[in-house]
Amino acid sequence: MTESSYEKLAQRLDMNVTGVPKRNGDFSEAFIKYLGILFTPEEAEAASYLSVDPKRLTIEQVAEKSGHPAEELEPILSGLADRGVIIGVGDQYMLPVMPLLVNYHPFKNKDDEDTQAAGELYQDYYIKDGFYKFYESSAAGTPQRRAIPVEQSVAGGQRVLSHEAVAHYLDRASMGAYALAPCPCRTRTEKMGIRECKDKFPVASCLFVGMHAMLMAMRGEGKQVTREEAEKYLGEMREAGLVMMADNAEEMTDGVICVCCGCCCSITRGLLKWDNPNAFERSNFVARVNDECVACGTCVDRCMFNAISVENDKAEIDDDRCMGCGVCTVTCPTDALTLERMDRAPIYASSSELRSKVAAENEAAGQKRPLD
Repeated sequence: MTESSYEKLAQRLDMNVTGVPKRNGDFSEAFIKYLGILFTPEEAEAASYLSVDPKRLTIEQVAEKSGHPAEELEPILSGLADRGVIIGVGDQYMLPVMPLLVNYHPFKNKDDEDTQAAGELYQDYYIKDGFYKFYESSAAGTPQRRAIPVEQSVAGGQRVLSHEAVAHYLDRASMGAYALAPCPCRTRTEKMGIRECKDKFPVASCLFVGMHAMLMAMRGEGKQVTREEAEKYLGEMREAGLVMMADNAEEMTDGVICVCCGCCCSITRGLLKWDNPNAFERSNFVARVNDECVACGTCVDRCMFNAISVENDKAEIDDDRCMGCGVCTVTCPTDALTLERMDRAPIYASSSELRSKVAAENEAAGQKRPLD
């Protein structure tokens, strides 16, 4: 492996909002090895002259920057785009955002040696080297994702803001586009034979909306669905006990709604298993119990955040642990659980405003390189 070409590529990828995995200030060795699975040395060299979103370059621009002939670069970059390793839009190319890069194999949903090797390297650069902290939140602790409450469970008379309903994100999806793609987190652990929730939850899918949905469908990694099918699917996943997550923003016209468990998810594990209290933002609701409670314990079993216990023949809520998702309310046999407003966390106006803040905080901390 020509290590210099992969390090050059890592430097370019480091302009992404999250930066790239590092260890003691240097690029993670596991991440450099992972790039070696995705790119040949020649491909890494060509891709190292690209930029990241929103900057796209033509073959001619890459040729000018690199000093390599356009006719030499074109088959390399178009081949990478065809494989979905980089992003190709018409005759322009750019490097992928980190979620697409680190989840490349799970989204392809294949069983092969590369998939297994990629999963093992993920365990090293994402978990052991601590990249999860920057994937989930900024160096200053700004969460990138937010729990979406179950709106049907909000107590009567409570004010529900538009962005506190999953329908808000579906209604505003650009181009009215929706696509289901395999959940990369549970797919990865399933392929590796280490999925803890195998007997509890399906592998299931994430719901992409807007341009992200079109991209996943174009790459052959997502199945386009109607708005009605999307809403029905999310309802089924909530019934199963999975938690909905969207960008920590009021407007997300292009993005992904995750359906998260507590054992595999790259977001929830930061809070539940590792050391990132800012892994995601709680909703501005908290669960409440009324006198109809029969202390059956159903809600205790469903709460992945260990926020509910049964004391003195009644369920009790730990407000500090409750993330306001409302999963506990969905299957309560006596409808004793509802969500009540508790304003606890700010939310950003748009995904672009959120990303700008996260990027600035990561850049100030030396976690990412500035855009060129």
